[in-house]
Amino acid sequence: MALKGRAFIIMWHDITAQGDDDYHQWHTHQHMPERLDHAGFRRSRRGVNRGLERQTYFTLYEGADLASFVADDYAHSLNFPTEWTQSIAPHFRNFLRMACEVLETGGRGVGGALVSLRLRLPAGMDEGEGHRALTPALAAIEAMPAVTSVHLAAARPDYSEIRTSETELRPPMSEPPFDLVIVAECMGLAEASAAQGAMVAAVEQAGFAEPLAQAYDVAYTLEKRDAQ
Repeated sequence: MALKGRAFIIMWHDITAQGDDDYHQWHTHQHMPERLDHAGFRRSRRGVNRGLERQTYFTLYEGADLASFVADDYAHSLNFPTEWTQSIAPHFRNFLRMACEVLETGGRGVGGALVSLRLRLPAGMDEGEGHRALTPALAAIEAMPAVTSVHLAAARPDYSEIRTSETELRPPMSEPPFDLVIVAECMGLAEASAAQGAMVAAVEQAGFAEPLAQAYDVAYTLEKRDAQ
């Protein structure tokens, strides 16, 4: 299994110019280690692509299962944010955060970059049908020379759309929802960006119109054993 658990929390966002430098220090030296201290959290990574017009940042927290994201220790962090978190959170913009259940994962290692593709289920198609329809697209993406691993997950908003003290510090989320997300890990940002169009075409051929695809450089990765 390429991912280290059966669920993850995924995020996309921007940071104001005033908060950008401090965001990197906070996220690297406090926030990611704090999250990895929670029992169900396994690995985290932060992505960045300053060439994007919006949602420059990407974050993925891999968890043992969905219950990890409603556990008491994680809830305590969300309801009692640190002073540094309180100072950074108001700088978030275009923020989307979603807990997801892993449906399929394959490959080895952590890529130096990734492409995320957010998908809406076509009218009349349920999640299981969507998964089956995407099977050829996932195989085609995994076979691309630049790709190291591919993951498919389904949005589970009941595990992340819980109001906490931390959510109150950020501007309200207003980004379009999604049903499924593909994360394709790649060798580097140039390779990921070059392969992105072919990934979109494979997903569209499976019947999913206008997937939202974004490529990111993986700027920092932290595993549980490193955080402790």
